[in-house]
Amino acid sequence: MKIIINKVVGIVVSLLFVLSVCGCTVNEEKLASSAVAKVNDTEILKSQMDEIVNFTAVYYYATTGQDITEDEDSFKTMKEDIVNDMVERELLKTVADKYDYKVNEKEVEEGVNNLLAGIEESQYMTNDDYLEILQKYGFKDEKSFKEAAKTYSEAMTYTNGFMDKFRNEVQGKGYATSTYMTVDDIEVPAYVYYYIYIQKTIEEEYNSYMNSYYSSGDSSTTESKTPEEIKEDTEETIKEKAAFYAEGTAKKLEVTEETINNIKEQNSTYDSMYGSETMESVYNAYGITKKQYDEAATWVATADAYKDKLHDEVSYEKPTEDDAKKEFEKNTKQYDTSTVSAKHILTQDKDLAKEIYEQAKKEGANFDDLMSKYQNDESVEQASDLGAFKYSDMVEEFSEAVFDAEKGEVIGPVKTEYGYHVVYVYDKNIVEPKFEDSMDQILVALDADRKAEAASKLDEEIKKEHKYDILRTEIDEPFNMFMADLKENNKIKTYKSIIKK
Repeated sequence: MKIIINKVVGIVVSLLFVLSVCGCTVNEEKLASSAVAKVNDTEILKSQMDEIVNFTAVYYYATTGQDITEDEDSFKTMKEDIVNDMVERELLKTVADKYDYKVNEKEVEEGVNNLLAGIEESQYMTNDDYLEILQKYGFKDEKSFKEAAKTYSEAMTYTNGFMDKFRNEVQGKGYATSTYMTVDDIEVPAYVYYYIYIQKTIEEEYNSYMNSYYSSGDSSTTESKTPEEIKEDTEETIKEKAAFYAEGTAKKLEVTEETINNIKEQNSTYDSMYGSETMESVYNAYGITKKQYDEAATWVATADAYKDKLHDEVSYEKPTEDDAKKEFEKNTKQYDTSTVSAKHILTQDKDLAKEIYEQAKKEGANFDDLMSKYQNDESVEQASDLGAFKYSDMVEEFSEAVFDAEKGEVIGPVKTEYGYHVVYVYDKNIVEPKFEDSMDQILVALDADRKAEAASKLDEEIKKEHKYDILRTEIDEPFNMFMADLKENNKIKTYKSIIKK
């Protein structure tokens, strides 16, 4: 709830703000004094809402230089968001004494100065049209506009200041220590949920950054997860880890402190990457102390250690030499040690690939010269010497085409998941595959596959064996949960018909 500007400016792009400047009629005065919402016995008037709406409109113009366009649905959404923020502020006032909270007037004044400075320095609001723009958006003079700026700043400062105060008051208490889930008779505290959610959120942010950095606009890049999807993923992860925690506890498995610490270190990759100060500010926002964050990390590492130990002890049928021979005969090419040496030019453009192929096939053509020619072409992704490689080193379509080619032959275009290849085969070293040469490799691979399959089956069995009971189905960032509790325990009424007018 970083209120008003952060929440509203993104919506306000497509709004219609229609304002009459012809003077107030009796009906307009009556409408302005009507309530748009009521919190217990306190009314929030339409005139108060309009003041925030008007200021938002000016701020948007000063920032973008664009007039607000017509869009009645978006306009309605903006006003409803503003009223919701005003309701939340009134709710916070009902518990201000409990938290010994008072708005910082110095911060309010600084906020006013910053807002006005930003607007007055806008390239879109010159001295010649400054007052005209204010009047366009409902302000009769500069004085009334500055009063609105103060109202705006007070709103932002009050909510943000209370949020900081609240976080300091609840740190390590209440929401963080409540039980999120029970599995059998074991209680899983909420700070374990927050720990896993924070880790997954940071991981998602990091992956999104890396995808955008390396994708070069590739539309096939995996889409980012929404906060709701991260929450669902967190819930499933806790269920799995809680199952192994319960299983390991029931079987009294022994795992060393060194093992747990090693897993904790492996799990803390993002903590190290972002630094202790950043991570402290993150988990503090969820009402978790450093001690609780560390306890949650230990809980997760213990569950992981139990899982590893159960996987190490899982039973499965070991592969035999006959199993390895069947695998060899089924996939002989994958164990072929023959090599081909080739150069290629890769592009996503099929027509360009055909053009390159025709040039490469011409008598006297030099493939190295063609690679040099196309290395800096924006439509060409690679033009390089691949060296010697085995059949199993490349994707199936590429290897099949290249290994069927003769030494000195140019082939193409060869389509793979990477695009279209024009290939020059300059050497071949063909060896007859022998089972004896690959037997040990096959046995190791089959053993790993069977163990992984048995472990996966064990995972599903363990998850089904234990009883889960999620006690906090609506778990969220603590301040949001605090606001939800306030809304539930106070009388709130909004008057949408007045908000719309």
